[in-house]
Amino acid sequence: MPWCPKCKAEYREGFTECNTCHVPLVDELPAEEVSDHEVFVMPDGMEKPIVIYTAKNRLEAETVCDLLHDHGIVTLDRPAAFRQIQAYSGADSRFGIEILVDASQTAQARALIDEMNHDLAEQPVDEDELARLAEEQAMETPPQPVEDNASFKLLPIVVGVIVIALVLLYFVAN
Repeated sequence: MPWCPKCKAEYREGFTECNTCHVPLVDELPAEEVSDHEVFVMPDGMEKPIVIYTAKNRLEAETVCDLLHDHGIVTLDRPAAFRQIQAYSGADSRFGIEILVDASQTAQARALIDEMNHDLAEQPVDEDELARLAEEQAMETPPQPVEDNASFKLLPIVVGVIVIALVLLYFVAN
């Protein structure tokens, strides 16, 4: 059976050109080549990756990875669910992000993560400090200019035209 080398469509005998691509058909398709984005390369220093932690979101994953990198541990992160499920559901927060390290560094990495979580749990949230930080951030943000919205200027005109149309319909109907 002939095949289109461009769109990979199969044709019945007797066809010589692809209707879609307008290229000559071939008897066999060439072997599939693996593109660069399909080849997965393991990071240097990682031979046997093991999941050591599942972060709830991207920010938590980056924080943990940064902590481990600061201590010389090579990390790799990936979605905890299949990418197809992630695309339909919306994201990391539902399934999380897995953090992987080499098998030889799992104990050290888990100890660092446990220490970080313990330190975060011990520090109570100071409401006054949060309010002060929010106020500082608000002061640093430049005021945004008020935009002139032309659609609101047209609103009375549109309402007037509708009222006139309704009045005319009333008189025509009676």
